[in-house]
Amino acid sequence: MIEFNCSSRMNHTEAALKLFERVAYIPVFIVGFSLNVTALCIFCRIKRWTDTHIYMLNLLFADFLAILILPFKILEVFCPITPSFLCTFLLCTQFSNMYCSIFIITAISFHRFIAVRFPFLAKALLSKSRMIAITKCIIIWVIIAVICSCNYQEFLPDMLERCYDRKVEIKLKIPFLVVLEILGYLIPLVIQIFCSTQTIYILIRSLRHVEGRDRVERKNTAAIITANMFTFIVCFTPVHIGLLLQNYSADVNFVRVFLNVAEWIATTNCCLDSIGYYFLLKKINKRDSSY
Repeated sequence: MIEFNCSSRMNHTEAALKLFERVAYIPVFIVGFSLNVTALCIFCRIKRWTDTHIYMLNLLFADFLAILILPFKILEVFCPITPSFLCTFLLCTQFSNMYCSIFIITAISFHRFIAVRFPFLAKALLSKSRMIAITKCIIIWVIIAVICSCNYQEFLPDMLERCYDRKVEIKLKIPFLVVLEILGYLIPLVIQIFCSTQTIYILIRSLRHVEGRDRVERKNTAAIITANMFTFIVCFTPVHIGLLLQNYSADVNFVRVFLNVAEWIATTNCCLDSIGYYFLLKKINKRDSSY
């Protein structure tokens, strides 16, 4: 049962932060829900599934779960919810969806790099590519579930100031913080940047050998991969800086504001994924194995 504490007092900083969240989260929910439903409709019309479609469907699932729990966040910023085990579940789901998105986006980037850098290997594995993609996605979901189940104590009601806010003065346990920062962010970031820049370089270099429509499509692919790489960096870097600040900064008000804004930026990835992967890449998915 949800209990509310709408009469809770806020200082000036908290009031300004809540105003920002009230204005910022509603458009993300509306746009994200619309785009993800549209993407789901597109997937329902796919007749021939490829490994790329499998990665994207899992990414859609992670994004859609994040969108579905967003109304609780919106409700929270209008009328604070008293911390409960529902809040623990919502926070675990929020973190799980974010890191599933990070890992799946990284897997897509690695998959595209292999297709471009080693086209003969990609063609040789074509018959097994869908099973490989399914296996990778299952492993990702299992890893996230294990990490979340091992660290759910970090989000118990006693740790929460409000339903979606941990008490800033309570630091994350170092092993959990290391897992989030290293396994959940830095390693995927390095893979993403390496695979994306290498793929872009190969595509740009290959332009001298092609003309016409093929040349245009390769230029468009390079532009899309560049946009996806910068979207990944912009969306997920601030929230991981915020997690570090929560543990090592003494300025409580600054950390609270920074972390909440960073979490909103990370949430916008649910909308950007739909645009970047489900629509812009839709035209070139069928050409992955030709590069």
